[in-house]
Amino acid sequence: MSSSDISIYREIPENRGRFVNPVVTIGNFDGVHMGHRKIIETLLLKSREHNGTPFVITFSNHPRTVIHPGSVCRMITTVDEKQKALCDLGVKNIVMLEFTREVADLTAEQFYHELLIGRLGAREIVIGYDHAFGKNREGNIDYLKNLAVRTGITVTQVGVESLNGEAVSSTVLRKELDLGNMERVEKLLGRRYSITGLVIKGDGRGRSLGFPTANIRPLSGTKIIPAKGVYAVSVQIDDSVYGGMLNIGVNPTFNGTSQSIEVNIFNFSGDLYGRELTLTFYKKIRDERKFESPEMLVKQIESDRTAILAALRP
Repeated sequence: MSSSDISIYREIPENRGRFVNPVVTIGNFDGVHMGHRKIIETLLLKSREHNGTPFVITFSNHPRTVIHPGSVCRMITTVDEKQKALCDLGVKNIVMLEFTREVADLTAEQFYHELLIGRLGAREIVIGYDHAFGKNREGNIDYLKNLAVRTGITVTQVGVESLNGEAVSSTVLRKELDLGNMERVEKLLGRRYSITGLVIKGDGRGRSLGFPTANIRPLSGTKIIPAKGVYAVSVQIDDSVYGGMLNIGVNPTFNGTSQSIEVNIFNFSGDLYGRELTLTFYKKIRDERKFESPEMLVKQIESDRTAILAALRP
């Protein structure tokens, strides 16, 4: 599905006969991981059963930033990534609300009657196993089912999705990203993790070692950066994709103190300053560590390159 096939709304749209039997799900959906995918698949199934229109209602900012002002929210997906992931799953209608104090203060009954029913005309609501909406999260499954009985709306609750006995969640994903467990992250997401950023000027040390690197500044300041270490990645530049050796860390061999994201791009030469590229993570090769000399570091980088080429091999 191309971006031209989907409709993005900044508020819940008024139906007025525009949508047939809307089927709705609500959630933050950070990551659009395998647990979220189960909800979306159920949403699309129920929409087909009603010959209806599926809607995903989500947020352009994390509710926690409003409910707990000053809190830091480390995001798995940017707004654009979330929209793309939902689109890739087959969602055509996405309501991307800004979570404001006014939204936070809506009771579950107000949200249900005024917006989901009164405005959109929802025919069925699909929610996750642990979802709740409305002020103080009062709109849990029991509350919602009670409302639904009185209004004739169907409510479907989707069960937990597990991986190796552990519930798939955004919290678990953040933990695995912090550990650099990219192969497990891929299983939890159902796709590989990626970061998009701009190439900025570095100190040129990689070139002096024989492995020139592009220094990356992520476009999003809230997106999670995986653990320090060396990674096998693919690098997308415009429409071309290359293999790459990525280092996240502070360059301890040279007594560095500030974190950088540097990628050596295989079989590429050219000026990338100011250009945008996307790093897609395959595997963490090793932790970052300090070497006794630049020569020992170079020897290790050569070994890393061999391991990365093997990890990237189809």
